[in-house]
Amino acid sequence: MVAQGQAASRFVASASPNDAGQPLTLAALDRAFKAWISTDPKDVDEINGVINAVGVAFGQFLVEGAGLRWVIATDEHGSDLAVFGLPSAGDVLVYPANFVAKRWERRETDFLVRSYGEIAGAVQSLRAETRRAPRPWWKL
Repeated sequence: MVAQGQAASRFVASASPNDAGQPLTLAALDRAFKAWISTDPKDVDEINGVINAVGVAFGQFLVEGAGLRWVIATDEHGSDLAVFGLPSAGDVLVYPANFVAKRWERRETDFLVRSYGEIAGAVQSLRAETRRAPRPWWKL
């Protein structure tokens, strides 16, 4: 994770020089991703590297800010790095690199800050619902 975080910082420094040397933020990642997409990159290794770096950084923001945790999740398509939270009370599961890859495919930009807010808000709401849910009297 540390290497991907460093890769995300290097990516921001190269694609959004005004953000270089500053703490990594989702807004800086959004600006860098937008600037990078505008260059119409074609190199597959570069594209994969950026998607992974931005995805892991996004996932780390969800871990630190929304209380999710890193896991290896497996489904019918295979196993991948994901962030997970609220087991049995919402089962929030996000595949951050895949999340970024889908936006790359659509050439979508300015999605990280907004998406973080939506996901963190949903997690907070689910967490609050779980706390309010009445428990059977025998489980007090």
